[in-house]
Amino acid sequence: MMVSTKHALLLASLLVLILNNTDARKISSSGISTRQRHHLLHRSKSNVLSSDLYKLRGGAVDVDSSTTASTHYQRTITALHSTSFLIVLSTSMVAFTPLPSITRHLTTSVSLSSSASPQEHAVKILSLISAASAAVELFLSPLLGALLDRFGRKRPSVLLHSLITLSNLGVVLHPSVHTICISRIINVLCSGFLIITTQSIIGDLFSGTQKDQMGTVLGRQAALISSGFLFGSLLGGRLTEYGERTAYGCASIFSAFAALNAALAMSDTLDLTTSSVSMTDETKSLNWTSLKQALLEAPLSSVQLLFHYGSQMRILALLLLLQSAPMYMGDVFQVFAKEEWGLKPNDFGKIVALFGVLGIFSNTTLSLIVKQLGLRTFSLFAIVSSLLFPMTAIFTNNYRHVLIAGSIGLYAGAQKVGTTTAITSLANERGIPQGQLQGEKASMLALLKIICPVIYSALYLKGKEWSMNSFDGAEENKFALQMIMGKFGKKLPFVLNCTLGVIAFIVTLQSM
Repeated sequence: MMVSTKHALLLASLLVLILNNTDARKISSSGISTRQRHHLLHRSKSNVLSSDLYKLRGGAVDVDSSTTASTHYQRTITALHSTSFLIVLSTSMVAFTPLPSITRHLTTSVSLSSSASPQEHAVKILSLISAASAAVELFLSPLLGALLDRFGRKRPSVLLHSLITLSNLGVVLHPSVHTICISRIINVLCSGFLIITTQSIIGDLFSGTQKDQMGTVLGRQAALISSGFLFGSLLGGRLTEYGERTAYGCASIFSAFAALNAALAMSDTLDLTTSSVSMTDETKSLNWTSLKQALLEAPLSSVQLLFHYGSQMRILALLLLLQSAPMYMGDVFQVFAKEEWGLKPNDFGKIVALFGVLGIFSNTTLSLIVKQLGLRTFSLFAIVSSLLFPMTAIFTNNYRHVLIAGSIGLYAGAQKVGTTTAITSLANERGIPQGQLQGEKASMLALLKIICPVIYSALYLKGKEWSMNSFDGAEENKFALQMIMGKFGKKLPFVLNCTLGVIAFIVTLQSM
């Protein structure tokens, strides 16, 4: 009986393959555009992909009947999670090393002749690197998306991991201000580009109405990233005490493991979800004209999601901007914690570690909560959770109360899962290539990285100025000004975060 069942399943698989090839030939000969062809091919294979993913999620299917495609899916998901953990562990291990290392090199440099201290010079160098990296990401993200759709996900992923490894090795072999800055730039840029690649892979694996499953995978991915950041930061702080070569050497080992894991264990999801008709040698050839056009149109790509794909995509893109803006406060929160709460760097590091642990817990339990509440209800719940931290920071000067509020609202960091899932699913429904989508989304968020630190810094400095000048008002208005500016003057960045959260809640309530 088992043998006949196996033969029946084999014949069914062959029949499905023949039907898919027939559909592919029909589509290729119909004279439609490349994007429409991609969309129709994706829809013609949705039943097969749903069946494979059903097996992956523990469906009632005999283990012996698992197809090669389902094995590739399972192996790719596992490899994606492990690779992300390793590379985040590597990059976070040297995330806080450049400032003390550059400061030390500048201190011993005889060419430093200005009145500014070496640490001030190091801060200016790193700020310039951050701004330049965000600008480069703005221009190159759409280009990377086009390359991902043309050449697949695996080879660019391996290349990006390898570049991080080589940049870290450069510091090990010749530690200097130049090699540290080059490593910093490559780590920041490649990390951003790897996010595009990772989300393209997840978008390939999940399509149609599989929003809850996609949310579960995104939550598990976020939990592993939080774990990598937490352990990498703690380990990097300890290794830096033994010298920058030790920290960068260990980081290069983990990034090398990530590159090997991506090369050996990961399948290219573009091959799993696209037939041979749309992946001919002609489509895989490098079209320099289209790449130049993509590069020239890069600034416009940052607003493509807002104007090019209809009102539903525009609302979701605006929602993603509202939810992402508080993440780009820059150094304002650290300065606020130092000046207003009197926290030392060691105490601030403990706060970062605490929120890292909370992020691990919230993303680990995300799948259970999404299963109970549904993606829309969970998104609303997460947005409400995100309001607790800034509201408490506004109405109290005790940082312990703020930490308690942040701990209660631990699901604040997962509020973008629902929005990201909705954007990816909508793109799949409309046949938008995932590489193109993720590149345009990254370009849009890169624009936010440039603008938001400037806005938050201006709000904090202006609010601080207003707070100091409030005592110069007329006698009858002195008490009112003291009450208002003493309460909200220096906390305008948190007021902005609360405003953005309320707007995000309203938009989610009406659109998702």
